[in-house]
Amino acid sequence: MKKQNRLGSRLLVGLMFLFLYAPILLLIIFSFNQGDSSAVWQGFSLHWYASLFKNRLIMESVYVTLLVSLLATVISTVAGTFAAIGLYSLRRRHREALMTVNNIPMMNADIVTGVSLCLFFVAFFQLWGRFARWCNGAQDLFELPERLVLGFGTLLLAHIAFNIPYVILNVAPKLRQMDRNLMNAAQDLGCTWLQAFYKVMLPEIKPGIVSGALIAFTMSIDDFIISYFTAGSASSTLAMTIYGMTKKRVTPEINAISTLLFVTVLLLLTITNLREARQERQASQRSPRRSALWEKLNASPAWRQARRAGTGILACGLAIALLLLGRATASQDVVNVCSWGEYIDTELIDQFEAETGIRVNYQTAESNETLYSLLKSGGADYDVIVPSDYMIAQLIEEGMLGELDYSQIPNFSLVDQRFRNLSYDPENKYTVPYAWGTLGIIYNTSMVDEEITSWEVLYDDRYAGDVLLINNSRDAIGEALFYLGYSPNTDDEAEIREAYELVAGANSRGVFQGRVMDEIYQKMEGGNAAISTYYAGDYLSMLENNEDLAFVIPEEGSNWFVDAMCVLKDAPHYDAAMAWINFIASTEANLANMDYIGYASANREALEQYPAYYEELYEEPLDPELYEIMVTPPEILERCEAYLNLSPATRSLYNALWTQLGI
Repeated sequence: MKKQNRLGSRLLVGLMFLFLYAPILLLIIFSFNQGDSSAVWQGFSLHWYASLFKNRLIMESVYVTLLVSLLATVISTVAGTFAAIGLYSLRRRHREALMTVNNIPMMNADIVTGVSLCLFFVAFFQLWGRFARWCNGAQDLFELPERLVLGFGTLLLAHIAFNIPYVILNVAPKLRQMDRNLMNAAQDLGCTWLQAFYKVMLPEIKPGIVSGALIAFTMSIDDFIISYFTAGSASSTLAMTIYGMTKKRVTPEINAISTLLFVTVLLLLTITNLREARQERQASQRSPRRSALWEKLNASPAWRQARRAGTGILACGLAIALLLLGRATASQDVVNVCSWGEYIDTELIDQFEAETGIRVNYQTAESNETLYSLLKSGGADYDVIVPSDYMIAQLIEEGMLGELDYSQIPNFSLVDQRFRNLSYDPENKYTVPYAWGTLGIIYNTSMVDEEITSWEVLYDDRYAGDVLLINNSRDAIGEALFYLGYSPNTDDEAEIREAYELVAGANSRGVFQGRVMDEIYQKMEGGNAAISTYYAGDYLSMLENNEDLAFVIPEEGSNWFVDAMCVLKDAPHYDAAMAWINFIASTEANLANMDYIGYASANREALEQYPAYYEELYEEPLDPELYEIMVTPPEILERCEAYLNLSPATRSLYNALWTQLGI
């Protein structure tokens, strides 16, 4: 019976570890995938590891993550240790009250802490601006900066504030275990307080300090929420970079760096455990004479100095390595850009920096709505943003965009006439088109017997459980409006509710497998769903990993969209923003982007030259059918409609209905 129980326990533990580590194992396997899919194996390759170290966005985010984590760990460990000592000297009643206060940030949801810190910094910057303007007007001896923004400084301060309670929590128990009379005895014997601290207290509480430092470093390097709300536009951690890629797939380079991080942690844990086991074994086998020699060596001032020198050299080496790594990020002129994940050929950023000497801080957002919220909160200081048409109209309506100086953007003359004076910017004061595309139905021809031509298939019970609903209220309800013969820009509540009921009815009957955005890649490429809706450019990426996929714009019509470059009102680097927009609007940049992102350009030369560009690059002709999916023909665009900026009441209705759907 005991043997059976032991076997059952081992089986249970094995299944538990399999559940925990199977996803990590899958990530490691696909980091060696030759293709860019996380669902379709295309052969073994080290390509993504080589590509990782060439991806400047990822490498810079790794640098920022390590630098913030190390600095926050050191500062919070020192501050937390002395704060714990201060608490230790208080009476028990006061100490317990303050420890309760110290525990609040750790019990709080991270998002509460992140939003609170963001609001605090924004409010402080506003007060500082008023004070600086008053001070500069009252005297001429010095000039205070009137505009402070979120950036590396606020990111570091937020991490320090976040980590200090964890350090206090680890050091405090060691202080309580220590005899209170030791410090007094050391001082009675002639030690100063600082000497007593180093000779008596520090050895006693050292395990708590080390433990607190390790937890602080772990919390910092793993954090996303705190960083997201306090980093501003000039700094991005690795977690933020990965999160920003959710408009498209997470790049395979992320699998590679995640594998390296996992292996590094595993090796450190293994080395630490082996070292501890070896020390225990040596301690049990060590002769009294060897123990005495070892204690004598540890007591030797020369040995202590050598150990301190070694630690100092290691710390200096680490600092120099970080400084050398950070030299690539140093530049006097900068431009802060926010766009979508995987929406630019990163070589263009390097080329722009080489040509102009202007450094590009490139960040990503996962949706128009998230970008809007970030801008409204005052938590960003971007120069150039790339929102979609309907969001541009809303930003113009609310006075958040600045007019462009088209004399600094000569490449605007290359924009095709059909992409000028559009509804979101009728006078062409605020925008230069970046890319455009269409929304359509993607389906697996091996799982669907018919040729799809209508939105009706999304609500058909025959495909119950095999349909993916797009996780975007504007698109999901817009598709239903198209099917019902209504405009996707209607403000008629009855029509919108009728479209919602169509979607909700299909959901209640089990037609939808779920609602997705970037998850669509794995599901459609791996054959885990038969029908979905997504954008033409992303379909071309999926087709590379599953040739059974097809794309169609339904006969009832669909949405066609334009993403455009804008500058925020009072952009801090206006001239650099103009230089960036002009560079990206060039024919060469548009050709590179079309090939990289799969979306059509608004540059007429790029539209004409892309087939020849593709043939020269890949030494084979471009499939005309694929080109028509990327660059939708005018006769198909005639039955498509762009989204307009809806009224506030209609936007609220959309949000309420989408929440009510609750898939």
